[in-house]
Amino acid sequence: MLDLLSKNHSTWIAMGLSIGIPKHLVEDFVHEMYLRLNKYIKEPEKIMYNEKEINKFYIYITLKNLWTDYSKAKGKHKIIRIDDYEVNFEVVDGSDETNYNYAKENAEDKILNKIQVEVESWEHWYDRKLFKIYYETDISMRKLAKDTNISVTSIFNSCKNYKDIIKSKFGEDFEDYINGDFHLINKNDE
Repeated sequence: MLDLLSKNHSTWIAMGLSIGIPKHLVEDFVHEMYLRLNKYIKEPEKIMYNEKEINKFYIYITLKNLWTDYSKAKGKHKIIRIDDYEVNFEVVDGSDETNYNYAKENAEDKILNKIQVEVESWEHWYDRKLFKIYYETDISMRKLAKDTNISVTSIFNSCKNYKDIIKSKFGEDFEDYINGDFHLINKNDE
């Protein structure tokens, strides 16, 4: 099974990228998928259409579940699982991971600051206030409408407009952030 899986490695990489796994992590997720399938699939025919053809949808779901689990944890887990072994690794100052995490946090801060400056520049206090309430809290549009006596339609349309403004002005930076190209975010400031 692993031989057949590895023959389609580039397909699994492309699949991981299509799910939204960043370029710098996709290789790790594909390898984790290999380990997980090797550990949990005792009868390879369960993920095969026939002797030579792997069920690509099964692989897609496995990769998507790995990414979803990781995303829910917001990438904060520091344990690497290799079959039944757990290895805690230390992040040493000056290491590639420390540099990467610093660049990621710095890029995230820059994007959030740009958005905050944009929102503060909006002419109407209503727009500034609604944006902050809706996007910085977990209040639903329905609850917000009920509490403020503003129609859900009005709130929805306003929030859609805010999203369009933010996307048009900072969408490229966000794409760079998602793709792990943090240096491009700083470069766009120059």
